[in-house]
Amino acid sequence: MPQRILRTVKKVGSRAGLLLLLVCPLTQAGDILVNIAGIQAKGAIHLALVPAEPGPWPAQALRQLSSEGNMLRLTDLPPGRYAIQLFQDSNGNGRLDQGRRGIPLEPVGFSANPPLLNGKPGPMQAGFEHGAADTRLSILLHSAKAKR
Repeated sequence: MPQRILRTVKKVGSRAGLLLLLVCPLTQAGDILVNIAGIQAKGAIHLALVPAEPGPWPAQALRQLSSEGNMLRLTDLPPGRYAIQLFQDSNGNGRLDQGRRGIPLEPVGFSANPPLLNGKPGPMQAGFEHGAADTRLSILLHSAKAKR
């Protein structure tokens, strides 16, 4: 008799644990909605979403996204501290073009909109908190042509 009860408890416990694993990520994952200002008439948007940790931006994190107008939606992201880097590929070559001094020749932007006077900010300077609910951000693309 006690072994039958033990088997029943194990079966109920494993089903409850599986149910929690399936339901909890859905309830704790929100979207990040990014409003982009300064978009030029043509060119795909490339985005890197990384954890806001010390160190450089990983090059492999950049990916091309399609958007309707100036809004991007990153779906089902667990809570945490993130950073976003954006650039608009104006000439369609799939990479961020830079001048001899490393200054971007295409529009770039970062979450938290840090000043770009001292060069490219790291993920820590561009970090933001994302909770269980949706997070709304506004990122300004800085054009190299506008600085001249």
